[in-house]
Amino acid sequence: MNAEVSRFWSRFRAAHPDAGSEPFDVFRVGDTDESADGGADLIVSGIKTATSSLPEELVDIGIPFPGALSVVIDGNARPRAVVETMQVSQTPFGEVDAKFAHDYGEWDRTLETWKARNGAHYRAVCEGLGLEWHEQRELICERFKVVFSDTAHHAPSRSMSHG
Repeated sequence: MNAEVSRFWSRFRAAHPDAGSEPFDVFRVGDTDESADGGADLIVSGIKTATSSLPEELVDIGIPFPGALSVVIDGNARPRAVVETMQVSQTPFGEVDAKFAHDYGEWDRTLETWKARNGAHYRAVCEGLGLEWHEQRELICERFKVVFSDTAHHAPSRSMSHG
């Protein structure tokens, strides 16, 4: 956790003294700095309230759980929000529904686009991890809400991201 994230977490803890001394995770959305900026904007604005990961991507941090508090950072590793995990499910990629795709908040928010964009992304991730990609591959599907943000220094952008 960098110094700026640590200060942000301390401000959050001052307002929420029951929060733990460390966040569950510090994460960014997407594969590029630009997509991380766009993803952070979507989360702070309340448009993006869901995300997904392959379980194999979470080996180092663990599977999120309801009540977990994480810090969302942008493409420059600046903290933008603290989110609380509300719900976690393990769902085969091919069984993700239109509601989840909408809540994912990216692109045109349709299931068709979600599957096309995320299918390409997870295919590449699987290849990098030496795993076979198929539509029954399990995803960790997470729903969250923003519980703290600092938007004073960040103007929202309209870019879309992956995450």
